[in-house]
Amino acid sequence: MITTAFRSIRLYLIGSLISFLCLGSAIAQHEWQKPKPLKAKADLAKIIGKLDTTEPSKELHILWVWGYDENHRPGAHDYLKVRDLMCGLLRKVPKVTVTEVFHFPTREQLEEADLMAMYLHLPTLSDRQYTDFKSFIQRGGGVVALHETAIMRPASAGKKLARCLGMAWDDERSEWGALFEDISIKNSHPIFARFPEKLRIVDEFYWNLNQIDGVDILGTVRTGPPHGSRGPLPAKELSKESSPVFWTLEMGKGRVFGTTTGHNTFSYYDPEFRIVIFRAMAWALREEPDPFLPLVFDGITDKQDMVGTVYDMRGWKGKLRERPEK
Repeated sequence: MITTAFRSIRLYLIGSLISFLCLGSAIAQHEWQKPKPLKAKADLAKIIGKLDTTEPSKELHILWVWGYDENHRPGAHDYLKVRDLMCGLLRKVPKVTVTEVFHFPTREQLEEADLMAMYLHLPTLSDRQYTDFKSFIQRGGGVVALHETAIMRPASAGKKLARCLGMAWDDERSEWGALFEDISIKNSHPIFARFPEKLRIVDEFYWNLNQIDGVDILGTVRTGPPHGSRGPLPAKELSKESSPVFWTLEMGKGRVFGTTTGHNTFSYYDPEFRIVIFRAMAWALREEPDPFLPLVFDGITDKQDMVGTVYDMRGWKGKLRERPEK
């Protein structure tokens, strides 16, 4: 009796420890990562360039597609917090209407939309939803897909998603991990115009993804050890080959921009990351980026005209109360 009880307790404790370690790897990733130093508004203005227009050429309808994450501690995968931030900014642009969509739009919503911005872990999509997704792009819709939007399991589903996004998770070989060096970018592309050849983003990304023909790689970086990380690594410990971080795809009349960065909530308060996102939206919409670019400074510019955040946002209060009604 005692032996049986002892074995049961031991098995329970071992199981609890394994669960704790697995959960810990998800909720405590890259704790060493901190926001970049603030940047002078004047330096950012040089990257942005002269702004000639204050509103888009037509009325635009943007869908912001979001989900709920319960596996990461506050400060990462904060889908609702980022939704509120980005939708609040986008609604300040003249002629722009924003609709918040949980998990995936209806066919009717896609028919009325010009752009779909996505930051979530997508649910399993039906064949009809994949058809609607591709049809939306082919008839001229734009897509901006951020971070975990690229993950779909199992491997067969990842291949289907790649045919919509250009790149997506391959459950048999893809990896995730920290960015350990600056990203080499294609600054001849309008999304990265006037940036230097290297862009620093303090974040996480994925590699060894499914990739379809026609993808244009705009940014690459060497990889380090996969999964959680405890600190920066010297260059000699990084991979010899580089992997994509930013990409675009043109399909039919539509355009897709994808990146697997966007893990850290503070990234959305990084003015350079905002430049990339808002330019990507304009590019996907076939609009000039000018009306969107004043949002780069909105809410993150201090009295000395320094832009960004010093707050790592880990442990902010409220995430556990954000679960939507199902």
